Amino acid sequence: MQYIVPPLISGGIMLSYQCTNACRHCLYRCRPDKSPWMSNEMIDRVFSALADESCLQGVHLAGGEATMRMDVLIEAIDSAVRHNVPMDYLETNCAWCLDEQTARKGFEQLRQRGLGAVLISASLFHNEFIPFERTRIGISVAGEVFGGNVIVWTPEGYRALSRLGNEDRTHTLAESCKILGLDDADLWRLHSYVRPSGRAAEILRAGLPKYEIEHFVNDNCSGMLSSVTHFHIDPNGFLYTGGCPGITVGNVRDGLHPRITPDRFGVFCRLFDSGPCGLLQMDEYKPRLAGYVSKCDLCLDIRKQLRRTGKFPELEPHEFYA
Repeated sequence: MQYIVPPLISGGIMLSYQCTNACRHCLYRCRPDKSPWMSNEMIDRVFSALADESCLQGVHLAGGEATMRMDVLIEAIDSAVRHNVPMDYLETNCAWCLDEQTARKGFEQLRQRGLGAVLISASLFHNEFIPFERTRIGISVAGEVFGGNVIVWTPEGYRALSRLGNEDRTHTLAESCKILGLDDADLWRLHSYVRPSGRAAEILRAGLPKYEIEHFVNDNCSGMLSSVTHFHIDPNGFLYTGGCPGITVGNVRDGLHPRITPDRFGVFCRLFDSGPCGLLQMDEYKPRLAGYVSKCDLCLDIRKQLRRTGKFPELEPHEFYA
């Protein structure tokens, strides 16, 4: 197999893996622990590289929670403007929107630097860490500041939150489900966009059917790994295609479009051709007796073991596997 990552179309710039939350559904396993932030040098490298992408339609700014370091976020906006890279939106959980004055000051500052829209997270998972009152304030004020250019992700999640009551406090997932009368299957339907990978594959298995390894034989990952409509570049400059974290073949320093061959990127190539079952030949692996909720669940479990061998440099970054 020989493969080159196609021209990038749309994606996200992760300024850090640090977040105010450690949400159960987080694909990138972000958390409050101190984590490196993208340096000013790397920010300039990233947007300089993106400026050369011939098919790029836009990028969003994210974390972790990008607003935890407003100085880094503003540097990223300035760099995007300087390099003429279109910005789709900032992704935020609004933990910082303590009141309307604070929210307006923050959003106005970002709008004045060149940001044109925001995406605000609203889900039962976020409410374990962030009172609904802050989400409501953020959405309301952002609508005024950005002239309605606010994406609520998701509207269904927002409506569920509005029914919980006690808007100035958080609710555990168990509390939310009890108040709303949701079982495990209902929880997945309400958050149907969640992929059982990352932290979700580790701690949100309830309510999903389990399968043995044989269920995923010949289920390759070529579609996911070749997708450049939702790529991410992390604080280290690593490129992840298809929203598939923890497997990187390109980076800003050495090039976003390297020639991918089995001798250089064995894990990527086996996943591309054969899916996670193709990884079973790379190291002795003991299957999980309880089964797997998805091929991403199986893949992550195998990759964590492979990374411990130190033989596969495309299994990055440390923050994802820690």
